[in-house]
Amino acid sequence: MRLLGLEAKLDLERELAEIESGNLVRWLTALPPNRLTAASYRELLAHLAEHNDWNMRFLDRAALGRLGAGAFLAVAQGNAGNDAGIAHLSWRPKGRSRPDVSLVGKGIIFDTGGTNLKPFRAMLDMHQDMCGSAVALGVLLAITRLRLPLAVDCWLAITENRLSPQSYKSRDVVSAACGTTIEVIHTDAEGRMALADTLVLAARERPALLIDYATLTGQCINALTDRYSGVFTNRRELEPLLVTAGRRSGERVWPFPMDEDFDEELKSSVADVAQCSVENEGDHILAARFLRKFVPEKTPWIHVDLSSAARKKGLGHVPAGPTGFGVRLTLALLTDHASELAQVTGIAGDLR
Repeated sequence: MRLLGLEAKLDLERELAEIESGNLVRWLTALPPNRLTAASYRELLAHLAEHNDWNMRFLDRAALGRLGAGAFLAVAQGNAGNDAGIAHLSWRPKGRSRPDVSLVGKGIIFDTGGTNLKPFRAMLDMHQDMCGSAVALGVLLAITRLRLPLAVDCWLAITENRLSPQSYKSRDVVSAACGTTIEVIHTDAEGRMALADTLVLAARERPALLIDYATLTGQCINALTDRYSGVFTNRRELEPLLVTAGRRSGERVWPFPMDEDFDEELKSSVADVAQCSVENEGDHILAARFLRKFVPEKTPWIHVDLSSAARKKGLGHVPAGPTGFGVRLTLALLTDHASELAQVTGIAGDLR
């Protein structure tokens, strides 16, 4: 193919990085659950780390027990094997230490609902419940490919949510790594449990910006359909940047309220916070309010509820199935809106 009439060669570096990273997300999300296990996921991450100059450590269940990560371990205790854990990948340009951006992803590689077992149709595609971790990994890969001057951490919460004699139960009370106690209400709200400890660990590295990605709630799909994804943040000034970045990238998002009075629905008489509400109204908002309790107020934070992770009729230029949604959105935010982002988070420099 030849393009005629151009005065200069097209620079397609970013587009190629977005395509490669988006396809990684789509491939991982589409893998059958007996192919993408916790063990094989860990092997893949080690392979990618070796070939992309990433540092990697894997916090297994024993290590997480020493850290007091009881929220993650409550979900993982129902697994048939002992391979669950939190993967920590990092990319450091020369001379950088503290992370500019920490990416956190929900990696529930299969979700039965646990003790509150899902019905057949709701469980059928639950191998895709790890999509948030794939998006976080894809963003890390894109940033690495583009050699952006950003120090990046990537934290992936990898486990199944299984039904077994050891599975966690409604009314269990567990402690997260920060010491916050959680009353379990519904075992199918496992994503916020796994993310709670992962956010605590990511925040301890003092990133300038913390972003998490998760296929977290059906309520977000009810609110937006699968054409948009929901965004939540503890910095209201980031909301217009997210909307504009979504439109510019073709991955549209819409911000939801995060007012403190939503916490009324998460009060517990036996713990610091309830995992979710019994009524389930506005669960996408309550899930974000829950997660916020595990992020220090001083840390700018964005939560992306991936209601557009998959779509039977396709989304934009992406055909039916997993969409890879999130990679282009994040790159647009970090590069096209770098100066505005710096004013809120302290991430410096023109990244375009």
